[in-house]
Amino acid sequence: MRLLKTPLLHFLIGGALLFWLVNGATPWASSRPASALDPIVVTAADVARLRTEYTRETGLEATPADEAALVEKTVEEELLFREALVRGLDRNDRSVRNWLIEQMAVLTNDRTRDPDALYAQAEALDLGRTDLVVRRILVQKMRLLAARAGEQTPDDDVLRSFYAARQDDYRSPARVDLWHVFLASARHGTAMSRDADALLAGLRRKPRTPAAAALLGDAFSVPPHLVSQSKPQLEKLFGAEFAAAVLGAEVGTWSGPVPSSYGLHLVWVESREAAKPPSFETVRGQVLERWQDEHRTQRVVELLRDLELRYPIQVESAAWRSRTAS
Repeated sequence: MRLLKTPLLHFLIGGALLFWLVNGATPWASSRPASALDPIVVTAADVARLRTEYTRETGLEATPADEAALVEKTVEEELLFREALVRGLDRNDRSVRNWLIEQMAVLTNDRTRDPDALYAQAEALDLGRTDLVVRRILVQKMRLLAARAGEQTPDDDVLRSFYAARQDDYRSPARVDLWHVFLASARHGTAMSRDADALLAGLRRKPRTPAAAALLGDAFSVPPHLVSQSKPQLEKLFGAEFAAAVLGAEVGTWSGPVPSSYGLHLVWVESREAAKPPSFETVRGQVLERWQDEHRTQRVVELLRDLELRYPIQVESAAWRSRTAS
């Protein structure tokens, strides 16, 4: 009876009730630690809460695909959390210990007590199994442990084969060197197209050097001579239509008129460098990092598949069931 009158117990009960009212009685927020035999249950109320949180964070209504992804993430985190507890990752973890000591000091309103005593009290109250911050720490720790399990450094033959299958992902963009003669719409008005055609005909009839031809155009903030320009760079300077036209233009001749956001341009493509993949040696570090990332992700996926076979999973979401069935 004396225990029922303690302020700490009242505080914990009140906090648990408040959490239940806000988040719903979700199985992963239960005050009772889940055993290996307990199913993972995501109720319709849990799904509704996930959808509400998604809308609050993004401002968008969750689609069926969004709902399935939210439920899948919830199930995965519960699986990783339970496996972390099974492996004892919550024991002797400094970040978990420090957080529980801090929380216990707040709950007891006593920051002067011995940290070991506060930690022991937190353990007695099983806070490590119910605290959301501890849950996040353990889920992340389990994910990292699974990702690094049995990791080995591949030799260059493995990396070269890996790179050969993905060379296009590392391919540098096509680039051009060009000159352009600019005709401003503000200066030429309705005669701009006619003036541009006449200037183009004159340049083809009586060739000039590109540098001399550029002097016949109007003043422009972009220099008349541009070197090693990729499609994204040209799009940023002149727009998508200009970039597409220039990348398809013939080398060593005047072409156009090519429109931009500012007027018309006559373009001389000086040279073109085709897109090409870099040598393996120049990107070896990037290839190794990608190889490791893909294999780490796969190891986590394999662990989750194994855990899904161990635990009964009950989910009240048609979107999730449809996704897992496909």
